[in-house]
Amino acid sequence: MNDAVEILRNRTQPSSARLDALLVIVDEFQPEDFLLFEEILCNPEEATDVRCAIALALGKIAGERPLEILRSVSHDEDPLLRHYVMQALGMTHQEAAAPILIQALKDKSNDVFATASEALGELGEKAIPYLIELLSAGADDARCIAAWQLGELGSAKAVPALVETIRQRPNVSVIALCIWALGEIGMGSEEVLTLLTEARRELEPDVRLRAETAIKKIVRHSN
Repeated sequence: MNDAVEILRNRTQPSSARLDALLVIVDEFQPEDFLLFEEILCNPEEATDVRCAIALALGKIAGERPLEILRSVSHDEDPLLRHYVMQALGMTHQEAAAPILIQALKDKSNDVFATASEALGELGEKAIPYLIELLSAGADDARCIAAWQLGELGSAKAVPALVETIRQRPNVSVIALCIWALGEIGMGSEEVLTLLTEARRELEPDVRLRAETAIKKIVRHSN
């Protein structure tokens, strides 16, 4: 174990050797190893592949301390590291990761944006309040992500927010994804069915198609 720590600490070692050492350390992880992980992860002069691997290792270990270390590099200048940090935050399955991931939806890197959106789904039910808030107040692309993830999670808690968003008449893509989410959730209240029936008369083809499909799914779910 001590040999593995020394190899990981030694920047003159090939990355392949350091990554093998990291695997050994993770398998026999001790709390004192957090200091070494943080030291390497927060050092911009370190090899990117080693930093990224440590981010994923922290996601696997999970817990409060790994999340705080990952938070500290969530705005790092290296977009590849930010990508892996978002992935690791999803792996922690912790509610406290949600605000960090939502903030990352403003990232200039498309890869970071996509990874953060997927990682939100990894948090499951814990992410629902944050996704509902994002649906109400986010930018259009972030609202699309919120609608999509709420549909994937299938929680009836999201229905009022989805209905309200559709009634606000935002971006067509947001409306279409909210309608899709209602179909995935499958809760066929009179209000929802009335709203979807109205949407079937929309001029936008995607909205009409989504509404027709959502109605069919809700009826099937009800039966």
